[in-house]
Amino acid sequence: MGGVGELGGGPGPREGPAQRGAPLPTFCWEQIRPHNLPGDKWLVIERRVYDISRWAQRHPGGSRLIGHHGAEDATDAFHAFHQDLNFVRKFLQPLLIGELAPEEPSQDGSPNAQLVEDFRALRQAAEDMKLFEAKPTFFALLLGHILAMEVLAWLTIYLFGPGWVPSTLAALILAISQAQSWCLQHDLGHTSVFRKSWWNHMAQQFVMGQLKGFSAHWWNFRHFQHHAKPNIVHKDPDVTVAPVFLLGESSIEYGRKKRRYLPYNHQHLYFFLIGPPLLTLVNFEVENLAYMLVCMEWMDLLWAASFYSRFFLSYIPFYGLTGALLLFVAVRVLESHWFVWITQMNHIPKEIGHEKHRDWASSQLAATCNVETSLFIDWFSGHLNFQIEHQCHHMLSPPPSLFPTMPRHNYHRVAPLVKTLCAKHGLSYEVKPFLTALVDIIGSLKKSGDVWLDAYLHQ
Repeated sequence: MGGVGELGGGPGPREGPAQRGAPLPTFCWEQIRPHNLPGDKWLVIERRVYDISRWAQRHPGGSRLIGHHGAEDATDAFHAFHQDLNFVRKFLQPLLIGELAPEEPSQDGSPNAQLVEDFRALRQAAEDMKLFEAKPTFFALLLGHILAMEVLAWLTIYLFGPGWVPSTLAALILAISQAQSWCLQHDLGHTSVFRKSWWNHMAQQFVMGQLKGFSAHWWNFRHFQHHAKPNIVHKDPDVTVAPVFLLGESSIEYGRKKRRYLPYNHQHLYFFLIGPPLLTLVNFEVENLAYMLVCMEWMDLLWAASFYSRFFLSYIPFYGLTGALLLFVAVRVLESHWFVWITQMNHIPKEIGHEKHRDWASSQLAATCNVETSLFIDWFSGHLNFQIEHQCHHMLSPPPSLFPTMPRHNYHRVAPLVKTLCAKHGLSYEVKPFLTALVDIIGSLKKSGDVWLDAYLHQ
């Protein structure tokens, strides 16, 4: 291949960056592919090849997020997750080791050039429609009704006492408040509320810390991996739930390797016992605390401590310590049900497996579906029923100097444009009734369990 060295030639992972002013070495994808190991990682951005082996640990988004793109073209992800591209490119320059050979495609695979071009046209149309402009009133009302529910729950106990009926009602109100807080911090994490990312991050720390007791940095660490590699096992933490549950291709792997830590053919049944009830109460609480301590996110820890101080100081006078703990557990369990059903109704029933190296647009669309819209469902789900538009909003985001990513109150306006584009390219744009989407979670778990059992017994 003209201009390309032999396999393994050119700068290795520890040979240093290309010299400024010197001709850049050229690489083919066959040379780049092997460099996807923990201590040896290359990636391609805008046809330039970078060695991130040593630098990955210093990546502000975490080494895991950038490492998921090892030996791949990460151009779309680079644009999706960074607002000030010129600033970020300053950090890339010392890592530059070469560029793709002129005859090599920009992506390792068969990218759909027309699809990418059409998405860019759609992005321009959305910009012309001013769909990236957030409505301050919308988000102010969101925060206001969350705070109102917090006050209403406390007043319920204050006025009617800590009996079973007032306590149940207060727990339900607090659970709804917590669920809506998830939605608001999610908007802030995607920088879709304020024009300046710093304001979004500060507001997210308040909502996530003071109103929920979690770390904003922990959430972004998890959630950005999900958006970078949706439904990719070992890269998307939302579907990497083995050995408790098996999803997609992991079912066949566990079956063939004769792994039976749990009766997976009955996972659709024990899901009701340990899935929705315990995710937030157990898994998130432990994972969140471990992240803050290991990563030394002391400010997040202080914000979380302010939540627990406020909660227990508010309710211990009525219940005592044990009663307040029980109320907290009840709220977390109710909140956890909402989180699991609402966030997974769009993803678990879809394709889940290992890296397919699709183009950015196709990988996002293959991993999700929409749920029918109504005023109640839009509010209750935090507009996550428009999951296709949400997954695509990274692709639709305009240049960072103009606006942040698309606010969710505009999803219904861009949805017809996305649907038309999907129809043009033969891509699935699935819209389900709300109850069907919930039932499909159980159906998918049962199907994966049956696949595991068949592989376990016969392969």
